[in-house]
Amino acid sequence: MITNNTSRAVKSLKVKAFILMTIAFVCIFTIIILGIYIGSEGDVHLLKFILIGTSLICITIISILLYFLIHTIIIPINRVSKAMEKMAEGDFTQILPITGDNEIGVMERSFNLLAKNMLSMHQLIEKINSGERFENTFQYVFDTFNVFIPYDRIGMAIVDEKEGRIRAEIARSREKRIHLSNGYSLPLVHTSLGKVIESGNPRIINDLEGYLKEHPHSESTRLIVTEGMRASLTLPLKMNDKVVGVLFFSSSKKNAYNDSHITFLKHIASHLSVGFEKSILVGDLVLAAITAIVKLAESRDNDTGKHIDRVRNYSVLIARRLSKNPKYADVITENFVREIYNFSSLHDIGKVGIQDNILLKPGKLTEEEFEIMKTHTLIGGEVLKKAQESLKDNNFYAVGLDIILYHHEKYNGEGYPYGLSGEDIPLAARIAAVADVFDALTSKRPYKDPFSIKQSMQIIYEEKGKSFDPDVVDAFLECEKEIIKVYNSFHDHFDAYEEVK
Repeated sequence: MITNNTSRAVKSLKVKAFILMTIAFVCIFTIIILGIYIGSEGDVHLLKFILIGTSLICITIISILLYFLIHTIIIPINRVSKAMEKMAEGDFTQILPITGDNEIGVMERSFNLLAKNMLSMHQLIEKINSGERFENTFQYVFDTFNVFIPYDRIGMAIVDEKEGRIRAEIARSREKRIHLSNGYSLPLVHTSLGKVIESGNPRIINDLEGYLKEHPHSESTRLIVTEGMRASLTLPLKMNDKVVGVLFFSSSKKNAYNDSHITFLKHIASHLSVGFEKSILVGDLVLAAITAIVKLAESRDNDTGKHIDRVRNYSVLIARRLSKNPKYADVITENFVREIYNFSSLHDIGKVGIQDNILLKPGKLTEEEFEIMKTHTLIGGEVLKKAQESLKDNNFYAVGLDIILYHHEKYNGEGYPYGLSGEDIPLAARIAAVADVFDALTSKRPYKDPFSIKQSMQIIYEEKGKSFDPDVVDAFLECEKEIIKVYNSFHDHFDAYEEVK
C-alpha cells in the first residue's frame, strides 16, 4: 500500500514536472526570439514596446514556475531525502509535516507510514530481545499494527506435533467476548489447518460465512464467525523451517485481505516466532519438567489416578464461569485462564518431599504427621521459586506460586500455611481449592471410598463462606453439567476445552 501510493505520486510529479519544464522552455524560447526581433532595425517603436512587455511577462512566468518548483517540489523532496538518510542511520522517529493534499503530501504521508512501520518493527524486536513476556509482545502487535493491516482480532495456536493436535494459545479481539479462547484444542486431522502446516504457506479466507457453509463441521470457524469475524488470514509460525504455531489475523469485514498483506505479515510472523521460542517454548519446557515431577509424585499414590488433570480442567471451567461475574470480568483474562490451566496441575508438587509412610498412610494422620503433610505447600513453593530463577521473567510462575502456596488456605482464615482469609487469598488459589477438594471427595483414597457427585457438591455448598469463597462456589455449582462431563469422560485422554462448549 505504501509503495503503490508513493509510485503513483512519483508518476504524477513527473508529469507535472514535464509540463512545467515545457512551459518554461517555451517562455525562454519566446524571450530569445523576441530579443532578436527587438534588436533588429527599422521596427516601429510601439511594436518593440509590446514585445518587451511580452518578454517581461515570460520572465515573470518563469520566476513563478521556479518559485513553485523550489517551494512545492524541491524543498519537500529534499526534506524527505534528509529524513530518509536519518532513518537509514537508525533514527526511526522521523515524522514529516504534511504540506498539502497533492502528490508531495501523498509522499509525505507514505514516508510517515513507512517510518512508523520501521519504528514499530524496531520496538517489536527490542521487546523480544529484552525477554519481555510473550503476552506483552503479542498485545503490542495487536495495539500497533492495525495502522498497516486491517484486523479486529489476532490469535495464535501452538502445534503439538507429537500429540497431533493444535491448541489455541492466546487471542486478542476488539469484541467483548472471545469464543475461540485459549486452550481450545482439537486433532490436526479434524482441521483444514493441517494443509497450512504441512505446506508452510499462508492462507486467506475472505468469506468465513461462506467457508462455514461449505465446512459445517468446522467448530473453530463457527466460533470465529460467532465472534463477528468475516475474513481471516492464516500464517504459519516457523522455527528452523519447522512450523511450531499458527498466527491468525481476522477482520469483521469480508474481502479484507490480499497478497500484499501476506508480504507485510510475514515480517511480523518471523519476529513473533523468535519471541514465541524465547518465552512460550522455554517456559513450556520448564513447565513440562516440573509437571513430570508432579507425575512422579502422583505415581507414588496409585489411587490419585488422573487427579492433577481433572483439577486442571475443573479449575478452568470454574474460572471461565466466574469471569461472567462483573466483579471478576477485568481480572479473569484469557491469560489468567491459560495460567490456571498450566499451573493448577502443580498444586501438590510439594508432596515429592513428603515421606511415603505419611503420604501413603491408609488411615488418618496423627497431629504430628498432619503438620508434616502441611509442609508440602511450602516445599512446592520452593521448587517453583527455584525453577523461576532459570527464567528472565520473574513473574512467569506467579499464578503457579499462588496456587501451590495457598490452595489449602480457607476463606474463614482457618487454613494453612499462613492462615489467610477472604480475598487476601489469591484468586487462583481460591479457584484451585474448590477444584482440588471436589476431586478429592469424588476420588478413592487409601482411607476412604469416593463420595458421589451429588454428595460432593453438597459438601462444597455447605463450606461456602467457610472453607471456600462464596463467588467461586457459585461459579462451580453453575457449571455442574460441564463438571460432570469432565468427571465422566476423563479416563485416558480428555480436554475440557474441546468437549465443553
